[in-house]
Amino acid sequence: MKVLIADDHALLRDGLKPFVSKISEDVDILESCDYPSTHETIAAEKPDLVLLDLRMPGMDGTDGVLRLRRAFPDARIVIVTGWVNRADVLETMRLGVSGYLPKSLNGTAMMHALRLILCGVPYYPSDILANESTQTMPSSDGTTTTPRDRSPLSALTRREYEILTQLVGGASNKEIAKILGLTEITIKSHLRNVFRKIGATNRTQAVALALREGVQAAINPTRPEESGNSAPIIVM
Repeated sequence: MKVLIADDHALLRDGLKPFVSKISEDVDILESCDYPSTHETIAAEKPDLVLLDLRMPGMDGTDGVLRLRRAFPDARIVIVTGWVNRADVLETMRLGVSGYLPKSLNGTAMMHALRLILCGVPYYPSDILANESTQTMPSSDGTTTTPRDRSPLSALTRREYEILTQLVGGASNKEIAKILGLTEITIKSHLRNVFRKIGATNRTQAVALALREGVQAAINPTRPEESGNSAPIIVM
């Protein structure tokens, strides 16, 4: 699999590489730093995935996306940007890009989103797209998120939502049980309720829906061995 990281900041490209390398067993990471080199690399290498910055030299925002879409209509393009606004999200959706990822996503969420995109599931930030009023929901690290009122997540209890954030973080049932001080049987019971309430049939579907609704992966200081996976992407 070939993945092109197109961004003019070398530090950002280096920051993305460890997470991109984990989306598949064999990933060849390509790099470009401006619109001309991006166009040239796509033409020559035909990457499976293009992670594209909207504001690198020569891009001119969504105008550059339009030019790339016209030149390479089959390319799977994902916007990765530190500047998130509704107009850009809607325009890139209209142009048919596969996703729009804020650079502030943590590593685990970034990997989940890219894997889902590769499976044909688009990813866009729901908090930007939502027009409806929102409600605040607690996360396991004390922060809050605001999924849409009509979201199936609103039916979850605090404990179920907490477990869902662990699921997004990639924790197994055994790990979730240890982190929350519960038994695996209890975790399985909670997960059955979560799946039923949000309309998912398995963990992958649950994570996909959670990411689309803006759920952040839980931050677990007690799992240092995975600290590399949960580190935030640097916002440029």
